[in-house]
Amino acid sequence: MDKREKLLVAVPALIAAFAIALYMRMYRVFAWGWWLDEFDPYIRYYLAKYTLEHGPGWWWSGAHFTQFWYPFGVDWGKVLLPGTSFYGLFTYFLLSPFGVDLWHAAIAAPAIMNALAVFSMFYLGYRIGEELGIPNGGLRVGLAASLLVAIMPAYIERGSATWFDDEPISLFLIPLGLALLIDGLRRPWLGAAAGAALGYIAWTWGAHFYIWNLVGLYAVVLPTYYFLKLAFARSERPSKVGKRQPAPQPLSLPFNTRNFFVSYALFYVVYAAFVATIPRYGVSSLLSAFNILPTFGLFVALATWLLDSRLGVTRTTQMLRRYVWLLLGAAALGIVLLLVAIATGQIGGKFLATLLPVGRSAIVASVAEHSTTQFIQVLIRYGPILPFIVVSIPHLFTTGGLMALTYLVTGGYAAATMVRLLVLLAPVAAVTAAVGIVKLVNNRRLGYLALLASVISLIILTNSSFGIVSQPTQIVTSAVGAVSDDFLDALMWLKTRLPAYEPVASWWDYGYWISIIGNKTSLADNSTINATQIGMIGLGMMAPPQIGTKIFADNFHTKYILAIMPYAVYPINLQQYGTVPVLVHEYPPGGDFLKSYWMTRIALENVAAARAILGAPAGVSADDFIYTRVMSYPGPPPANYAYFTIGQSYYPVPISLNRTLYTMLFSKVRLFPIYGNDSQYLPWIFEGVDTGVGFTSFRSLKLVGGNVYLPVDLTQKLQGIATYVMQGWTQGGVDVVVDPLTGKTERIPYITVVPQNLRPVYVSKPYGWVVIYQVSS
Repeated sequence: MDKREKLLVAVPALIAAFAIALYMRMYRVFAWGWWLDEFDPYIRYYLAKYTLEHGPGWWWSGAHFTQFWYPFGVDWGKVLLPGTSFYGLFTYFLLSPFGVDLWHAAIAAPAIMNALAVFSMFYLGYRIGEELGIPNGGLRVGLAASLLVAIMPAYIERGSATWFDDEPISLFLIPLGLALLIDGLRRPWLGAAAGAALGYIAWTWGAHFYIWNLVGLYAVVLPTYYFLKLAFARSERPSKVGKRQPAPQPLSLPFNTRNFFVSYALFYVVYAAFVATIPRYGVSSLLSAFNILPTFGLFVALATWLLDSRLGVTRTTQMLRRYVWLLLGAAALGIVLLLVAIATGQIGGKFLATLLPVGRSAIVASVAEHSTTQFIQVLIRYGPILPFIVVSIPHLFTTGGLMALTYLVTGGYAAATMVRLLVLLAPVAAVTAAVGIVKLVNNRRLGYLALLASVISLIILTNSSFGIVSQPTQIVTSAVGAVSDDFLDALMWLKTRLPAYEPVASWWDYGYWISIIGNKTSLADNSTINATQIGMIGLGMMAPPQIGTKIFADNFHTKYILAIMPYAVYPINLQQYGTVPVLVHEYPPGGDFLKSYWMTRIALENVAAARAILGAPAGVSADDFIYTRVMSYPGPPPANYAYFTIGQSYYPVPISLNRTLYTMLFSKVRLFPIYGNDSQYLPWIFEGVDTGVGFTSFRSLKLVGGNVYLPVDLTQKLQGIATYVMQGWTQGGVDVVVDPLTGKTERIPYITVVPQNLRPVYVSKPYGWVVIYQVSS
């Protein structure tokens, strides 16, 4: 097939793939409206708008934003990266002649860029596929890879419209930059283009450190593999007596070593320029542990060229036979340098959590997307193409294939250690799966069966992707996964009822929404740049109301606290008394009650006074006395935690309500606007029911799906006592088990009572999930 015939096949196929990709990525907007998703995209939009109004120079000159991280403020130019905001402005300038404003351009921008990845993936697939040694291998692998990109869940979940963040841009640039690097082995000037393509990721995504080191590792792996292959190849068997042995052929490498060095050097210089010129990193990043491997790769590329030009491949391989221990020593030195960098704190935070999953701070561990990846999460994204990826591995020992193989191994490890990085695996998963599909289809015996299997896999992937794009955006679900206008209602109340830029406290998850949509001043947000401040907020939430309100009023100088906890009215069959309605907290789950476990842990980890204020016993780890946590599913929680069950789901129960957050969340006052006076007869699931003949606790009654299990207190737990009898519930108050934090037994008044210095001022509509309280010291 000549070039013209290839174009006639490739162009229509790529246009069709792009159309499919764009439609699927815009589907979420068609279904749920023009909203940005989750939290980070809102700050990207905010900074794009600020850049439009003030020009791009502020990213380098600095700007103090007092609407965030009150009372200190923040310079976003030193904390965040400009690449996403710049791309949003670029899209806006392209679409503004058609009447599109910045808000709508920012929402559509990720879908456009991510759909364009079908072309960059075709380029990468073509370069790797043409080395397979089968007819039209490049074209076939490229088209298969581009089709996979169009429909893969791993590409779509972080590439859809509404996800105005770093991944959609990076998922386009990664295959483009890697393909340019492979092409640079023939045309070395393309190394500069690869440096620009991958360097822009440094302006966009913190995960660029992985890409930087991946290319550095490839520069080491490529010559090492081929030199060792030649050095340890079996010599020819001696010919029979009387026959002349053929003259030994000179050894050669499948790539030009000069082009290899020049291409990598150009990449290194251009990429380093991108890193050095951004305020968040600067020149110091080039001197950090993150640049050890890329710099080592530069020396290896130089050494490869010099050895080839001075000694030749034959003599070099002979030398390697003798001094292979030098290579092993260099590898050992690299491992030592990595360990030293970790020990000296040069690699920390999420990067350390990726390298060593056990070394995670409470803040890193509290984020769901930072959790260790479960195999089911891999199957959801890559399950149908995993067999094809495995099949491709033996065919990746080529100049281009080694790039994919290096990416697959290292990216697979990163994805396994942190679920957030499963998206980082998407480009190499697509191209290696395409290699596997093409090789199997090209097999004479298995061709038709492989074609059928690949079609079925594509159908499964498409179905999974439509399940993803059909989900509502986070703000439409009030951040808890169930469609509700509660949080939007709360943000509109903040925007219209409180003075502009009034400080409002909340858990850090909602900081961007409060500042950008609610037009108020937040105390913390998803950038998590000040762990001490987040810890203080957690301490204020989890301290008794008399102390917690003082922390917010005196330390933060804020008058308002926002909290969210979804709940539902659930019918409980009490057999003896019939069906009665009860309030089930965290139903659906996802509110601040479940997050209070992390509030406590982060406070203890980052605030020196937290242990004394919370009354945590000396010498006892946080896990031993934190009294509520997200329960495991489907198995039951440990016996020392309180929980109840509905079906096969387990829900934790508060042991003590004497916490600022719990006083806000479990007050019956929040129910009055929703249910009126009838709400006083609606008990919480752990509260008990007035049966007419007495106030009955659920602890001794069979419920739908199980029992309420009550915990042992801390003192008895340490003494090894396995049981504890909880005092009966009364209508006037509750004798609670010993508070695991204070060590005291407290009698909590009826739940409608709140302290005078914690006054409810707002309850959200329609369900009352979000509450805002006014505080005073």
